[in-house]
Amino acid sequence: MHISRRWLQTFFDQPLPDAVVLSDALTFHAFEIDGVEKVGDDDVLDVKVTPNRGHDALSHRGIAKELSAILKLPLKND
Repeated sequence: MHISRRWLQTFFDQPLPDAVVLSDALTFHAFEIDGVEKVGDDDVLDVKVTPNRGHDALSHRGIAKELSAILKLPLKND
């Protein structure tokens, strides 16, 4: 699943770390990352979501919640 770093940022008030740090955080705590690609001025992470995590992680919001827990960054109150 392709996840835009720019779109992820919309879920946080604090700035997110760069895509490599996000990739490492997800790899070491939750998911495999197949790669990070530069698309224009955005970075897109290719996240492998296992079937047992599909119910909560097959969306930008789901990945943002996972990063919030891993990086200890609060999500916006929207």
